Amino acid sequence: MSDDVIEIGNEFTSVRIRKIRTRNGARLEIYSPRLGYRIHLDPLELESLTWQTTETFSRFLETPFGPREQLMRPLSEVLTLDRKED
Repeated sequence: MSDDVIEIGNEFTSVRIRKIRTRNGARLEIYSPRLGYRIHLDPLELESLTWQTTETFSRFLETPFGPREQLMRPLSEVLTLDRKED
């Protein structure tokens, strides 16, 4: 593993990026300390980012926590529903 971490941030968030070695070869790890999410991308997955348009990334941000985000309810809403059933 490489200890060289690059941190990139702005007023909205920050991410930490580093090159790691796995059994399947080198990967780029992208880690979001604020959310605790991480992903390991191989060279082809990284290259595929260059094939995208700006609009693709804008669509990602419509549901930043994934497509299931629209199906999720806040915990406070779930707790309120549980109390109503008592």
